[in-house]
Amino acid sequence: MANVRKITHPRRKDGSTKTSWRATWTAPDGKRQSKNFPRKAEADAWLRDVGAGRVGGSSAMTVSELAAAHMRYFDSLVKAGEREAVTLDGYQTVSSIHLAADPGFARRRLCDLTAPSIQTFLDETFARTGSADLATRVRRTLVTWCKFGMRRGWLHTNPAQACVVERTRRTSDEEGDGFNLPDKATLAALIAAAGQGPHAARDTAVVRLLMFGGLRISELLGLADDALVLKPKGATVRVRERLQRRHRTLGPPKSAKARRDVPVGEAAALAVRAWRLARGPVRAFSHRNGQLQMVRASGRLFPAPDGGHVWFYDDFINGCWLPLMRRAELVEMLPDSKSKNRPVTAFSPHTLRHVAASLWIAQGLSPKKVQDLLGHSTIQLTMDLYGHLWSDPDADDALAQASERLIANP
Repeated sequence: MANVRKITHPRRKDGSTKTSWRATWTAPDGKRQSKNFPRKAEADAWLRDVGAGRVGGSSAMTVSELAAAHMRYFDSLVKAGEREAVTLDGYQTVSSIHLAADPGFARRRLCDLTAPSIQTFLDETFARTGSADLATRVRRTLVTWCKFGMRRGWLHTNPAQACVVERTRRTSDEEGDGFNLPDKATLAALIAAAGQGPHAARDTAVVRLLMFGGLRISELLGLADDALVLKPKGATVRVRERLQRRHRTLGPPKSAKARRDVPVGEAAALAVRAWRLARGPVRAFSHRNGQLQMVRASGRLFPAPDGGHVWFYDDFINGCWLPLMRRAELVEMLPDSKSKNRPVTAFSPHTLRHVAASLWIAQGLSPKKVQDLLGHSTIQLTMDLYGHLWSDPDADDALAQASERLIANP
């Protein structure tokens, strides 16, 4: 770590004392360096130089070298079972795609790394990709890399911390939920279509758990068979695992808040019971977990139809969701980039998570309770997505009338 501290030297023979400022820094090779200065500003300036290798004989470290050093460190944590491989993939994506898209920034020395230079890089990333969410993820990665550099003594401050990704303000026509909820007739048609196909028991259980349990697809496909506990009326879904789509592995939930118990009603519980009877027993199997280590996993509630132990996302979409939406007449053939007609569903399975949230809100659940049921990491995320659904026009009108009466009849 780099630091500056005040030093008081031993009293001289003439009775006078002397103070100075000592700057200390750990070089990339692990050796400690220090130097005294009469003023603190000079010590800080020396740290800014030595922290990037401009003095002391060390080579100048660049942003790409900092990223590589952090990913080597993080890879050791993954192999030790302390972190998830999917997180390392995110860091590698930022390095191999977004840093590579701006070689000038990737080659920038840490001594020249400032908040304005990082802000420019983020702005250009936003302009190039057109995605504020992606640029935000890149910013978070840069913050993490700079924190790692500070812990190693290669950076004195974290310039990425001050940077932001500015989101375009919505116009009045764009204000709203950011997603479209299917109407009740469409949802009823989807439930009816689930009960009509060759895999009616399975599809009905899938639709009802998504629509009334608010599960993420990764959570549904990662559910162990014993994670759904049947009760005399209804059931409880114990979300403890999820399917990591990229690595096709089972790992822990998305966040600590995503580890939760979700109640579902009697119809969903009966659908799961019917599916278990039609499916038959499942057995434990060896599988790679989120750290890519071989572990023993219990049987899944929805195993792969071909006899596999885990039903992967693409197979689920092609083998279940697309045929289901076709039966509900919710698929349209549209040309792709090569002018070939491709089937496009009216909405994705994730839309049913929004449906579940809207149903809970319609029943009067508080924002905190909805956050808990959905497994959102923060209440802010819940309010950003669904805050508009808590509006009460009748209560607003009553409030306005009451406010006028307070002045008209004091």
